[in-house]
Amino acid sequence: MDIFISYASEQRAIAEEIALALREEGHEPFFDRSELPDGDAYNARIREAISDSDLLVFLVSPEAVSAGRYTLTELRFAEDKWRSPAGRVLPVMVRPTDSALMPAYLRAVVVLRPAGSASAEVVAAVERLSRPAWMRVARRVAIGLIVLAVIGGGFGAWRAIEHSRTCGQALPFIQEAKLLQGARDFSAAWDSYNSALAACPSSEEASVGKERLAMDWLEHIRVTEGKETFTDIVNKVQPALSTAAVSKDNKRAADALAHLGWSDFLRSRDGQGGLDPVPYYQQALSRDPQNPYAHAFWGHYLMAEGGDPKQAKEHFDKALASNDARQVVRSLEIAAYLWRSDPELENEAIRIVNDMRLKGEPSPAVGAEHVTSQIWNIYYSRLVWGHDKAAFLEAVPAKENLATFLWLLTAYDNSSNGQPYRFMLAQLQEQSGDRADALKNYESLVSSPLARGARRGSMYDVAKQAVLRLQKP
Repeated sequence: MDIFISYASEQRAIAEEIALALREEGHEPFFDRSELPDGDAYNARIREAISDSDLLVFLVSPEAVSAGRYTLTELRFAEDKWRSPAGRVLPVMVRPTDSALMPAYLRAVVVLRPAGSASAEVVAAVERLSRPAWMRVARRVAIGLIVLAVIGGGFGAWRAIEHSRTCGQALPFIQEAKLLQGARDFSAAWDSYNSALAACPSSEEASVGKERLAMDWLEHIRVTEGKETFTDIVNKVQPALSTAAVSKDNKRAADALAHLGWSDFLRSRDGQGGLDPVPYYQQALSRDPQNPYAHAFWGHYLMAEGGDPKQAKEHFDKALASNDARQVVRSLEIAAYLWRSDPELENEAIRIVNDMRLKGEPSPAVGAEHVTSQIWNIYYSRLVWGHDKAAFLEAVPAKENLATFLWLLTAYDNSSNGQPYRFMLAQLQEQSGDRADALKNYESLVSSPLARGARRGSMYDVAKQAVLRLQKP
């Protein structure tokens, strides 16, 4: 195949690697523009090279899609030649690039995101695109079926064939959307589902996938102040949820209704007044009484609005009893108990984390990484500063408290928090009866030059007293 490689000058080295790899496979790549004349002759030569090509490989990078770069001109030449980029343009992500910055023509096809060698994966992708034998056979068969359908008056058969063709084009977009959703690139996944539905508006898989993406996005919503708001995202996903909310499938409708209620709560955090998510949660539970999302969102809302913790716990217990969406429920449950900065509610959050460990559930750090730092702050407040320490140590059995601390917070031992980590660990070890390991950790603190220079009454003084205490028979 004759292949034109479009790239920003910053990616010349990788473009050369790809060109060499393609040449070794018998292809004819065009990538070196250094010897072309300037001005109109340059433009004419590039346009001619693209016109003579069977495929354009576009190396996607922030530089390549920046306004004013010649790569965008090359892409326009390609669009002039191929109205549809499918099978003709291969975008290859060589540097992380926001999909929103990419031209629509590029987003209309699946972007190759190499996991290893870019040149090897490009060669493999080109090989898949250059299989003329079966493509010609498939085309002849399709044309023959259409002719037979028309001759036989089978307009319905022709429509079925056309539907199969167009909906087949949606599958790569759906697959890409799932991968992007798994990587939590929700905005890019949304664009991919839109492309799938543009190719095949009747695709049930794309419609349902888009609904689940909308829910997933709201469950893990993060915004950057000054760039985006909760409302911006809610407005984007709400139409898909509203469609699902009137589904005849009770669970599907309840899931959507619950997330519509959560949407109102998120918009209220942007300062929008007059929003009450509870009616949505009530409607969801009327369709599916055990719906975990409705119960978990409602429990969280009660805690955020200063409601009764006992009522909130009833909702969380019902959400957990459904044994569905458990990780989302746990994340909301912990966040709810940490909302008010109340010592007893924070102790309850530690009990929840301990229960998760005992039941073999994933760590809260999986899927809600910010929770780890919040739990760390609780241990720090109670064991380093000594706030409500006695009640905290009684909240969970000593050995379980130690096991939960190690389960969730071991990574802090290898950070700038290493000293407070060992100080807290030593206290929990002593509390659980592990005097030998507690003594070792206290001694390491006493021998630390950094700790010796700390103010009186600090970890150093407490550790020094503990060493004397634990050295006694």
